[in-house]
Amino acid sequence: MGLRIQTNIQSLNAQRALSITTKQNDESIEKVSSGYRINKASDDAAGLAISEKLKADIRGLNMAKRNASDGISLLQTAEGGMNEIGNILSRLRELAVQGASDTIGNKERGFIHKEFNALKDEVDRITNSTEYNGTLLLTGSNIDNVEDKDQLNLPEEMTKKSNIPPLEVQVGKNWASATDGINERKLDGQGDVFNEEFARNPVNIIRLNFDKINTSTLGLGLGRASDESYNSTGVFMEDPDNMNGSKMRAQASINKIDDAISKVSEFRADMGALQNRLYSTISNLSVQSENYSAANSRIRDTDFAEETAKLAQSNILKQGGVAVLAQANQSPGAAMRLLG
Repeated sequence: MGLRIQTNIQSLNAQRALSITTKQNDESIEKVSSGYRINKASDDAAGLAISEKLKADIRGLNMAKRNASDGISLLQTAEGGMNEIGNILSRLRELAVQGASDTIGNKERGFIHKEFNALKDEVDRITNSTEYNGTLLLTGSNIDNVEDKDQLNLPEEMTKKSNIPPLEVQVGKNWASATDGINERKLDGQGDVFNEEFARNPVNIIRLNFDKINTSTLGLGLGRASDESYNSTGVFMEDPDNMNGSKMRAQASINKIDDAISKVSEFRADMGALQNRLYSTISNLSVQSENYSAANSRIRDTDFAEETAKLAQSNILKQGGVAVLAQANQSPGAAMRLLG
């Protein structure tokens, strides 16, 4: 092979090899410094697409866990109100039993009646003030079915709270399951759901059955302390002109209160069941999020054992390439000795 000056093939070979080694070295440094195997689409296009979907799913699952936790807080708020209503009902029953006995007179029944009415008013107050983030919890959806809302003694703003039962907690990363054959929840012009098929087959929501809860005195069958039209419902009322009538109302109110206590116990049982369900939901979502994170890590994260070995190799090759290139660049200098 002749000795040439214009084209240094050895140098070109060394430059090409050094360029490849430098690229590999730069990629290794990027992966080690960022902790990710995939930093841009060119690193692994398919892997990047899968990883981005997994990232979105993981964030959705984590938010669903928060939703479920908030749902538990909502239920605990509702149960707290019902717990105190239960205590009041026990006291009302105690007063009714006392008023049903002829060991006291009609005048004393009048004194009992004052406390009785005050406690019923407190049941109303608890019902109309127990809310979570602006959503009334104890009025039930049947508030909209009452023809005369004045019966409920609710301020106008109380009928316009944020959410109307049934309440739903989003506990899935998606909306509807493909197996249901439902891809979207259709809305009418007013934003109301009219896809009843979905309402019967929710797969990513947990419905809190507050629509059947109404712990107002009207819903519990206690009547209202301020409304004389409810005196005939069997609730204990003072009757100063008729001692026997007053006693009979006190006796009848015992059954009414027993029914109310049973209703409140049923409501609380529903709340307890839903809380336990949400605890299980959180556990399930935690497992899903953990497994999705592990899958995403295998695809996207850097394997430091492998990458640091590649980095050490590329550093050595880079140094060797620079040394060889320096020698190759000196090769044409041998031609000067021929001139000399």
